[in-house]
Amino acid sequence: MFRKIQLVITIVGSIGCIGFSNAFTQELGASTSKEKKILSLVAALPEVQKRAREIRALSRGNTQITLMISANPDIYIPYYQVNVNDNAPTYNNYYQFAVDPKTFQIFYYDPVKNHQYSLAEWRKMKEKNNKGTFQ
Repeated sequence: MFRKIQLVITIVGSIGCIGFSNAFTQELGASTSKEKKILSLVAALPEVQKRAREIRALSRGNTQITLMISANPDIYIPYYQVNVNDNAPTYNNYYQFAVDPKTFQIFYYDPVKNHQYSLAEWRKMKEKNNKGTFQ
């Protein structure tokens, strides 16, 4: 079950710490400063930025990206789990990431294969498959 405390942020391209190329609004569901940092790091990924621009364009500005912590680290999965969704009625899940709570390293999680990949591995597979499971 998602813990969802809404923090709506308008991100402008001139903000250097996040570095979005276009301004867009996104929702970050976080309850601590560490979670906000994790969500900001995921939001800064080029793939997430691109998906946000695509969704905004396709919806004519009516839909935005929502990032939320879906699970905290525990004994079985020692990572924060982050979902990247749209906030439309369909609530499509576009990406799932795992973030190391100590190093803040981000991994892509493929739920179909039930496998976690480094961002470098994921990007290499996306490039190779271009139209496969890895978007």
